[in-house]
Amino acid sequence: MTSLRREHGFEALRVEGTVPARLRGTLYRVGPGRFEAPGDPEGRRYGHAFEADGAICAVRFEDGTAWGSHRLVQSRELVEERRAGRPLYGSVAPWHRRLLNGLRMRAKNAANTNLMHHDGRLFALYEVSRPTQIDPNSLETRGERDLGGALRGSTFSAHPHRVAARQAQYNFGIRYGARCALELFELPDRAGARHLASLPLEEPVMLHDFVATERHLVFFVSPAIIRRARALLGLNPFAELVGWEPGRGSEVIVVPIDAPEAPCRFRVDAFYQWHFAGAFDVEDGVVVDAVTYPDLATLEALSGGVDGLEGGVLTRHRIDLRRQHLSREPLDDRPVEFPQLDPRHAGGAYRRLWLVGSDQLLQLDLSGDGAGAARRHPVSPALHASEPIFVPRSPDAEEGDGWVLTLVYDERSDTSHVAILDTRRFEDEPVARVWFDHHIPLTFHGLWQPARA
Repeated sequence: MTSLRREHGFEALRVEGTVPARLRGTLYRVGPGRFEAPGDPEGRRYGHAFEADGAICAVRFEDGTAWGSHRLVQSRELVEERRAGRPLYGSVAPWHRRLLNGLRMRAKNAANTNLMHHDGRLFALYEVSRPTQIDPNSLETRGERDLGGALRGSTFSAHPHRVAARQAQYNFGIRYGARCALELFELPDRAGARHLASLPLEEPVMLHDFVATERHLVFFVSPAIIRRARALLGLNPFAELVGWEPGRGSEVIVVPIDAPEAPCRFRVDAFYQWHFAGAFDVEDGVVVDAVTYPDLATLEALSGGVDGLEGGVLTRHRIDLRRQHLSREPLDDRPVEFPQLDPRHAGGAYRRLWLVGSDQLLQLDLSGDGAGAARRHPVSPALHASEPIFVPRSPDAEEGDGWVLTLVYDERSDTSHVAILDTRRFEDEPVARVWFDHHIPLTFHGLWQPARA
């Protein structure tokens, strides 16, 4: 993983093939952009990719052309470090500064994990901080926001989920302290955020993602426990701040959106998941698809970047709310990650998913019983494809009919491009590639924002 070499506004990108005329809008991606601590005389790298300063890449499509931009997120802490001329946060800061940061509960908002579009505004997200507002046209940093006071001192997860039927996004945060709590938020499409509920947590946990249906918010709280003393002292590498305690098991929490004060909570054998694919309500409970792992070993593997996430197993979970029971079965045996669905079906039933494999992108068609047939788009060993983002061919197109966009790093040329795949012929070569003249450090997540009609 190498840091970005050049920041720039929107520039014309070289087009190989034909960009579909109906593909109009902007693909935004975010991830670690600079791995070396600012002002460090030895040029030392951060100990984990999660610490690296975030960078946002945007590719705008219009009338068969493509324009690209790439900028580092100017967080308050990064600006502070630049002014000081030395690293002040993270694993490369002096030990006494790390100790002071821990005691003050101060950490850099790296804004490097995901993006959210809400109420006409674009935000970069980092799960232990507040949202950072970004100008969607210039990619300039506008600063942290507390969403009109709704956060009330809580963090804001990097994985909000929109429920199409409710025309709202949902998210969570964790309030750390002597008494930890899971804070729940609702963000209607055209209104401000509001706090839904606060649920007590027994321990300070690392909770990366959740999933939302038309009636429920679902959490799998794995026993990834933040080691309080190490976090407060700030003297350990990032990956050593979290311990895996399988004896505690994982807690399933299902929160009725319309009655959040009455959640269903029960424990099962321990497992871990980074990302959920989707979920939907059924008569006796909830069906949840997620990429799962037996433990937290991937946290250390991610130290070098997104390529360290080698892939888990796409697993279907059936939650029986009356019996408080969870059953699990694999949907596919290939190692995969970064699942995505057609956003028009988010929160409801769906049949198509897209995922990243070690040497392929997968388009998975699910039948009613969860069994699926996969279409495979091979990826050369010299290419590194990011999370696939689906774009409908038209607002009323059938589920899964459209294009998949993936940001790809090419080792051979040390450059990056966005590949556009047609879902009707997913196995074929991309219908177009649009090329930057430089590399984009591998990104975690992103979103598609359609152009205004």
